[in-house]
Amino acid sequence: MEQLRSTKQFYKKFLKQYCNERSNFLTAFSIVLSLLFSLTFCCYGQSDSTQINHKNFMGFSPLSDTLSEEKNGIFVLPLLYYTPDTRWAAGAAGVYYFKFKPKTESEEKTRMSYVQFLADYTQNRQLDIWATWNIFTRNENYLFKGDIRFRDFPDRFYGLGNNTTKTQEEKYSYKLFQLKSLQLKKIKPGFFTGFDYELEYEHNFQYTSGGKLADGTITGYKGALGSALGFVSVLDTRDNIINPYKGTLAEISSYFFLRPLGSTFGFINVNSTYQRYWQLKRKHILAWQTKARLTFGDVPFLDLSTLGNDDLLRGYPKNRFRDNHFVGTQLEYRFPLFWRFGGVAFAGAGDVFGPNSNLQFKHLKYSVGGGLRFIVNPAERLNIRLDYGYGKEGGYFYFMVAESF
Repeated sequence: MEQLRSTKQFYKKFLKQYCNERSNFLTAFSIVLSLLFSLTFCCYGQSDSTQINHKNFMGFSPLSDTLSEEKNGIFVLPLLYYTPDTRWAAGAAGVYYFKFKPKTESEEKTRMSYVQFLADYTQNRQLDIWATWNIFTRNENYLFKGDIRFRDFPDRFYGLGNNTTKTQEEKYSYKLFQLKSLQLKKIKPGFFTGFDYELEYEHNFQYTSGGKLADGTITGYKGALGSALGFVSVLDTRDNIINPYKGTLAEISSYFFLRPLGSTFGFINVNSTYQRYWQLKRKHILAWQTKARLTFGDVPFLDLSTLGNDDLLRGYPKNRFRDNHFVGTQLEYRFPLFWRFGGVAFAGAGDVFGPNSNLQFKHLKYSVGGGLRFIVNPAERLNIRLDYGYGKEGGYFYFMVAESF
C-alpha cells in the first residue's frame, strides 16, 4: 500500500508541474491516474503458455514475465477525464493481443497481433466508438489491417490552410460511419502487398449560423458517401508491432474514391509512412517517424489532410489545420525509469499546405513534450502512456493505451 500511495503521489506531482494554470486538467488526470491502480477490478489477462507458470495480477503481467512465446491476453482500462472541449467524459479503452503458433520448426515466428478499441461518451453528448486491428496469420503468410468507427461528435472547424487562427473557430456536428479492410500477402519475409477497401458515410451535418460551412462554400458541407479501392505495400521488419525496439516500417498506399464505386465525390489520396527504431542500449530506444498525405481532386473537407492528433504533432487538437496535403516528422527517445515506469521525450515538426496555403517555414508547426509510461505486459511491451505535447498555441495532455507509433 505504501508503494501504491507513493506512486500516486509521483503522478500528482508530475501533473501539478505542468498544470499549475490548468486546474481542470489537474483534477481530471489525477482521477484518471488513480483509476489506473483501481482498474484491476475491471481487467483480466490470460496466457496459454505451458512453458512458464507466471500468474497475472488482474491483467498486469509480472515484471519477470518477459518471454513472449505463445502469449495472449486482454487489457481493459476505464477512462474518466475532463477537457474544455468535452467537459466530463467516461468510457473504456483496451487491447486484445495474441499470436498464431508455428506448426513446424521451419515456419517463420509470427509477431504479435492485436485488436485495439476505444469508446467514450461526454457531457457534451459526444459519442465515439472505434476499433482497429493488425493481424499476422500463421507463418506471417498474410497481414490483415483495418478499422471500424462510429462517431456522433460535435467538432470545430477553423477554415482551410495553415495560417488560420482560433478566432475563426466555428462549431459543427455530424455523424460518421467508417470501415477499412486491408488484405496483404507476404511476398518475402517482412514485405507485404495487397489491396484495401474503404467505405465512409458522413451525414446529419449541423452548423453554426453565419459560418463558412453554413454558407455552402466548403466542399462536402452537406456530407458525402465515400467508396474507395486502395493499393498498399508494406515493409515491416519491426521486432514488435505495439512497441518496437528495432526495425523498420515503410508503407505506401493510394486510394481512389470513384463515382462508379458509389462515391459522392471523385478524388485520390496518396499516403506514405516511414518509421525506424534503434536500440541505443538496453531498453533505451530512439524512434523516428515521417508521414505524408496528399489529396487530389474534388475532396470533401472531412477527407482533407489535417494536422494534430495524439500521435504525430501532439500539442495540437485533432483537425486544427486542414488542407490538401500534409507532411510531418518526429523523433522520440524512450527510456526506463524505475519499477514499471518509463519516460519519453519527443519533438516534431510539420504542416498542411495546398491550394489554400503554401508550405513556408514561418508557418511550420512544431511540437515538443514528454511523458510517462506504465508497463502492463512486459513480454509484449504493452504500455499505458501519459504525454504532454506543447505547440505554437499551447499544450495538451494525452492518456492512451499503447505507444504513439
